[in-house]
Amino acid sequence: MVHVAFAARRIDYDVAGFPFQLKQSKEDTTRVILLLQLSDHYFHKASGDTKYLDSSLLYEYAAEQLSKKLNYPKGIGNSYEQLSKILHVQNNTAKARTFADKAIEIFKAHDLFLELGYAYYDLSGYYSINTSDELTERIRIVEQLALPAFQKSGNILKEADVLKELADLVQLTGNYSRALAILHRSLQLYQSIQYTKLEDIYDLLGAVYSVTGNNEQALKYGLLSLNAAAAANDTSIQLATIFNRIGSTYNRMKKYNAAYEYFQKALTVAKKYNNRETIDLLISKISRTLIALNKPHEALEVLQEAQQKYPSEDIYSRLYLTASFLMTYKELKQYQQAQKYCDQLLDISKNLDKYEPDQSEVQYPVTEFYLATHQYELARKHLAQSDTFYKAIQSPLELNQNHFLWFKLDSIQGNYLAAIAHYQMYKTLSDSLLNETTSKHIEQLQVEFETEKKDQDIKMLENATKLQQNRLTQANHTRNWIIGAVLLLLVIIGLQANNSWIKQQANKKLKVQQQEIEKKNSALQHLITEKEWLIKEIHHRVKNNFHTVSGLLATQSEYLKTNEAIEAVSESHHRIQAMSLIHQKLYQSDNLSAIYMPDYVYELADYLRDSFNIRKSVQFNLQIEPIELNLSHCIPLGLIMNEAITNSIKYAFPDKKNGTICISLKHTSESNLQLTISDDGVGLRQNLATQSHQSMGMKLMYGLSEDIDGKFSITGHNGTEITLEFIYDA
Repeated sequence: MVHVAFAARRIDYDVAGFPFQLKQSKEDTTRVILLLQLSDHYFHKASGDTKYLDSSLLYEYAAEQLSKKLNYPKGIGNSYEQLSKILHVQNNTAKARTFADKAIEIFKAHDLFLELGYAYYDLSGYYSINTSDELTERIRIVEQLALPAFQKSGNILKEADVLKELADLVQLTGNYSRALAILHRSLQLYQSIQYTKLEDIYDLLGAVYSVTGNNEQALKYGLLSLNAAAAANDTSIQLATIFNRIGSTYNRMKKYNAAYEYFQKALTVAKKYNNRETIDLLISKISRTLIALNKPHEALEVLQEAQQKYPSEDIYSRLYLTASFLMTYKELKQYQQAQKYCDQLLDISKNLDKYEPDQSEVQYPVTEFYLATHQYELARKHLAQSDTFYKAIQSPLELNQNHFLWFKLDSIQGNYLAAIAHYQMYKTLSDSLLNETTSKHIEQLQVEFETEKKDQDIKMLENATKLQQNRLTQANHTRNWIIGAVLLLLVIIGLQANNSWIKQQANKKLKVQQQEIEKKNSALQHLITEKEWLIKEIHHRVKNNFHTVSGLLATQSEYLKTNEAIEAVSESHHRIQAMSLIHQKLYQSDNLSAIYMPDYVYELADYLRDSFNIRKSVQFNLQIEPIELNLSHCIPLGLIMNEAITNSIKYAFPDKKNGTICISLKHTSESNLQLTISDDGVGLRQNLATQSHQSMGMKLMYGLSEDIDGKFSITGHNGTEITLEFIYDA
């Protein structure tokens, strides 16, 4: 993850008039401030240029000497802090820490808490984030020293800034739930002061949610970051980072077209600023997205063009592009070329630190290549090394991905028990990554709810006390007015007391009854919730089991030699997917007893279109009424549609001829439904030679139609049309 640093005292000074102001100024604190501002200006302008650093050092020295002459503690401390930053840039970190400590002692002695916060923050920056010990010390300084100083200063903006920095450091340790809690606290502080420049914190929230696997929240905050940038008219290179992360989130959600669009937007920004490293990273991601879209040749063209237009000696640029070349040539099955890039990638890996996070660019592509080229022992050895690496850098997503690769390897080598164990671990970890964050969020909401409830109770008690005091005052006044009618008053009080007692008794009975009703309602609601959760979990597990079977079939098909066997396995895979999609819809929906058919038919058709790669040649015309069907009807209808659409795709349009498949589901009366699937292909008469291959599918469709007491028919003139009429009483 890209480290988002906390913005220290970086101010864009208008230095044009500074020389005149210096000449006019007396030797007082105003002159000290001008000198320090000039030093800071040249410090930020330097970027490694010795000439500007020398100017920055010159003005710092002048500010320091004048501050000492004036006995101005704040000026002396700020001078020492400025000197420490210059020394750090000059790679004299030990001396930089010494002057930072001197500044800190001065600020502490004079209760200059805002300056103290900045000094501690600068000191933390002298510790690296690439080693565990220094990262731990950096977190300690930010959390235990800089943060309390900013809190004591009362500067809420800087408190929010340093919390954002702390969260960014904490997520580097792998403690993502704590990082998210700190980020939300920071966001609350920003919002409490109506601070509007929130694109950085939204972007960081999206990035951390992305690492935890919570794609929904990652996308939410990524888009919020984009909106904040637009509101601020931000056109900086930061936009490339925001677009990139949104694209990465869409990639993980398998929405590859949207991912491609956002990667292209990020690339446009990177090219505008000629940022070579960012360009190479985005070219790499675009090529991989094209592979996911089943366009490996386009991916290769993009990579080759980038290699010519944007050559770079940066090791990370070469790392990303080499990994992408390896994946592309592997996908094109040009294994000789892929082997060359595999060797190059392993050589680049040797020049990186052993546990550097960017080493993850090496692990997955190399293992996938070894599996594709049947180098199973190398794959097993590399997977074991990857496990060690991902555990060391505390990367749960990549470690989980490794379980899937173990599943593939064990399946290929016939270790089915181990394969199933790895696949189950893969699914379990996928769910737990989201559940951990969700649980933490629920706990946080619960605390907020309890706090709000206590506040309401306190307000109610205060109101009751005030009301009681008013009643006592009124009673005292009334007593003074009715001294002459004591007997009448006693009678009235007696009647009121009796009436009040009767009401109290009635209220007590009603309260007891109400409590009993509430307990029963609560118990019933708990049972209903638990039942719904269990039903969803059953559908979830059924879907996962279908996916496990589907994965095993896909693996086994690699070892089948006859086309008939491969086709039979492929057809079984499609049938399993048709049933799996139903269970997926059920556990994702609030309605556990019925499927909304327009959504289901669209996703089934989209899946078959991608499976046969016919997006350009065959169009779908879907006319599905807003109908919900229960499970007993959905599974037969899903399998019938799968068979009919598959037959049309395979036999109706020979030689990749263009055509259209129409699917209609509508009411013919209040309780009668009609399913029609037709195509404008060659029809049955011209396709008699292939009917033997369809016999099992035809039998399956006739049998499933009988299961729901439906009337099934098929015609073959001017294309093929299948009609199923059945009775359904919702």
